[in-house]
Amino acid sequence: MIDEYIITVIIPTYNNAEYLERCLLSVINQSVKNIKIIIVDNGSTDNTSGIIQYYIKNYDNIECHITLGGGPGAARNIGIARCKTKYITFIDSDDWIDLNAYQNCINLLENNPQCDAAIMGILTEYDSYFLSQKRYSYEKENVIESKLALALLTNTYNYSEHISPLLGNKVYRSNVILDNKILFPETYFEDNVFMFQFFYFSKHIILVSRNYLHYYQRSNSIMHSFSSKHISDFFETFKILKSFLKNENRFSEYQKYYYAFFQRGCAMLLNTLFSVEQNIQVQKKYLIEFMKYIELNFDVDDLINNIDINLLKRIWGI
Repeated sequence: MIDEYIITVIIPTYNNAEYLERCLLSVINQSVKNIKIIIVDNGSTDNTSGIIQYYIKNYDNIECHITLGGGPGAARNIGIARCKTKYITFIDSDDWIDLNAYQNCINLLENNPQCDAAIMGILTEYDSYFLSQKRYSYEKENVIESKLALALLTNTYNYSEHISPLLGNKVYRSNVILDNKILFPETYFEDNVFMFQFFYFSKHIILVSRNYLHYYQRSNSIMHSFSSKHISDFFETFKILKSFLKNENRFSEYQKYYYAFFQRGCAMLLNTLFSVEQNIQVQKKYLIEFMKYIELNFDVDDLINNIDINLLKRIWGI
């Protein structure tokens, strides 16, 4: 058994027996060997638990915890509470990662102690390898300030580069998360809150010039379905963010990032609605719900005053 691990990898899973082993093999076989793997199973009813038990018996650096309810946010919080390593990362159980990804990110962070996270590029994967697409890419390693990272996350400024709220393409210094008690809400879009708060508390970020994360798109994933919960949880995440900034007495300073993030999120939410729901009457029903939530959660005049028309045009491709 390795006495001291350097990185913890947290893998939330639920009924994902078909893809879990592919994810685990990519993590177990990383070139960095002093790695701790924490799997959190949200009460799977398929063979997920059987796969987990096999790997626990054969690898002493893997542990599993069972939770019921709360979704991936609650599962990741369980992993965070058990993290004792210098670095931490997350990966969804249907994704996979290149074998030298974590070692290269750790090397970059060790050589750049002012940086609190390393952010890799992403390849979007489908059922055919021939359909792989670069989702986010960075031409070269580049150290940037956290406020610029926040701008790239929220789409505040018109840059050619962007940062995804996805969690699996980042290696984080765990002390930033633990010292500032950054946790995930138990909602959809939980990664939005986490990434905004992480960049708020961090100093610098390093962009990595390789697409290491393979982000697998399944037709039955959360973002390929739509329900009223998507709308209510979307507004709940921005209520959480606003409360956070107000409690920090920094809302006025960060409101441009907040409203830009809200605009970007609205575009993504409505794009999902229109792409997965073809019935016009159902679309109208959800749009009415959406508008009601805006009225309940925002001062409409304040929202209009903070809308960036140029940003809306960029998001919608106008």
